[in-house]
Amino acid sequence: MRLFLVALFALLAVGCARAHRVDRLPPGDGPLVAIYKAAIDDGSGVMRRAKLSIWAARPDRLHAELIAPVGGVSFILDAGGGKACLIDVGAATAYAGGDSVSAIEALVGLRVSVADAVGALLTGAAPIGLTVTRDASAEGELPAMIRIEDGSRSIALTRVRFERGTGDAAALGTGTPPGQLAVHPIDELSAAGRER
Repeated sequence: MRLFLVALFALLAVGCARAHRVDRLPPGDGPLVAIYKAAIDDGSGVMRRAKLSIWAARPDRLHAELIAPVGGVSFILDAGGGKACLIDVGAATAYAGGDSVSAIEALVGLRVSVADAVGALLTGAAPIGLTVTRDASAEGELPAMIRIEDGSRSIALTRVRFERGTGDAAALGTGTPPGQLAVHPIDELSAAGRER
């Protein structure tokens, strides 16, 4: 019986350790990035699944990377200061311009500005015409769970873990395209016309 109780407590301890791993902050000085499982509903009943890594800072700084189920990063969105840049990694092409709804719509299908997306992530504020459901994380922190709905379209994010990014957070959320890529106007993007 004693051996059974020891084994049971050991099993519970391991289970509790795994349950809290999601909220553990990794050591280091790099920018804190949250990795999310994403479920993206395009409104026609088709559900896409992917992972997103997200870094955000008020009022409108955002860096997000869409990670395909098989393979690496497919798209990178970097925005801040009224500018946005969406990089199609496979095509080695950047789309740059002002913070219009085109960038996030092209990435996940929701018509929302970068500033409104950052507000929803960090505070739970719902942009006009959208519904936001967010866990009870402290204001200013990336949430464990968030769902943003735009009519029949939606994205649901569930945090998997935190990671530390490399480099300086000042390099994130600038909206500046890398110099070595072909650059097109961000207004050319269309969620309906671009393959994802």
